[in-house]
Amino acid sequence: MFTAKSPVEFVHPEFGVLSLDSGLWSGKVQRDGRDIRFCIAGTSTAPDDGLLGQLRDLLGRFAEVERAAMDFLRMQAPALRSREFTFYSIDFLWEEKPDAFAMEFRLAGDEYGIWRVEFDRGQPKSVGRDD
Repeated sequence: MFTAKSPVEFVHPEFGVLSLDSGLWSGKVQRDGRDIRFCIAGTSTAPDDGLLGQLRDLLGRFAEVERAAMDFLRMQAPALRSREFTFYSIDFLWEEKPDAFAMEFRLAGDEYGIWRVEFDRGQPKSVGRDD
């Protein structure tokens, strides 16, 4: 008989309830009237404190970083300049590289794709698309 395993959760005083799924902690915060999803690497019992600090810093300048990501994405993929993207998630996936993160976006009409802008030391470095 199959029994569903309860999700592992971690309650953070600032970021609320984070859930562990496939080795990553995910959560959602609200800033400036927007829901901002995020994923953070960590251990099987807690998200990485250093990466949560990086998330906190990024949230303080979210609009600026989002704009830089969109400008970079459109520069790297000129055919998409006039298309409508919406923010999807921020990912801090590498504990050994706390200055590296990705911002993910959905593209109107691209039902199954997630467009990703990877940052290193605060600067956008590459664009990719995941199915």
